[in-house]
Amino acid sequence: MPQKKTDSERVKLDEILKSLFSVSGKVLISMLNSLFKENYATETTAVSFANSEFVDDEYHILRGDLFLNLSDADKSNHYHIEIQTLSDDRMVIRMLEYGIQKAKEIAKYQGGQEETVFYIPRQLVIFIEQNPNIKDELRLRLIFPDGQEVKYWVPVMKYWEYGTEEIIEQKLYPLLPLQVFKLRYEMEKIKSRKTHTEQELRELIQKAQQIAENISIEAVRLFHAEEIDGEDLHKILLANAELFRYLNSRYVKDERLNEEVLSMAKTLYDPVVEERGKMESKLEIARKLLQKKISIDEIKEITDLSDKEIEKIKAQMEN
Repeated sequence: MPQKKTDSERVKLDEILKSLFSVSGKVLISMLNSLFKENYATETTAVSFANSEFVDDEYHILRGDLFLNLSDADKSNHYHIEIQTLSDDRMVIRMLEYGIQKAKEIAKYQGGQEETVFYIPRQLVIFIEQNPNIKDELRLRLIFPDGQEVKYWVPVMKYWEYGTEEIIEQKLYPLLPLQVFKLRYEMEKIKSRKTHTEQELRELIQKAQQIAENISIEAVRLFHAEEIDGEDLHKILLANAELFRYLNSRYVKDERLNEEVLSMAKTLYDPVVEERGKMESKLEIARKLLQKKISIDEIKEITDLSDKEIEKIKAQMEN
């Protein structure tokens, strides 16, 4: 039974982590630009999720975390991200396997060439928990029978080195909730000691609660600054609360704290939903008035929208 619970917790955690990437295209493109040092324009770039499950030659199923394709008028590239909670010595091998499987899939749809070309996606591993053994890159050498040698490497993001300010500055907004999860490392260290006290874990979970509340507030600020939309906000707040629940349920088991964090998220989100409804109503009224050729000054007076907002609606209607 305990093993089943552990497996269930792991699946739940994986679902939460993967949900962080189901944000709007604008936010996702900004994040990938930052992670991979790209410069895609958020307004003109198409982003699509690609298949992340492969069957190898021995019929084993390989499941990756995230495969995406970004394309604009100038270029189109594939990207692959894995999120790791702990260090894994076989990670570089798994990344190569994922890369080759995706390259095979891409090559399958590029027929008519004189030779088969394998395009390995641009890859990144995000390690969340602190570990001195994790290097800046995962490295592997491929040596063929005839002496050919290929050096394969994958860059690493050491998430534990990033604070909230850095995450926001680099537009890595979907990764904000992981600030809460970073505390699992300290909690696990305390729990593994035979002499640990319940109070030590309780102090850390209170710290996690404070971080979760701060992240919620920052997410709302990002929404009002139009850096993220309402759905993005909802997903960040939900992941934030769920990661706190994961830590609390695993190490302290204080249901009251779960309710407090969820209540705060709801308190912050509900006015946003209400305001968004009001704004959508104003925008719809403005559209109808523009269709009737009502002047912008009159529309401003009726809807309380700005010149810029009305001009934007007008431009959208003309396109």
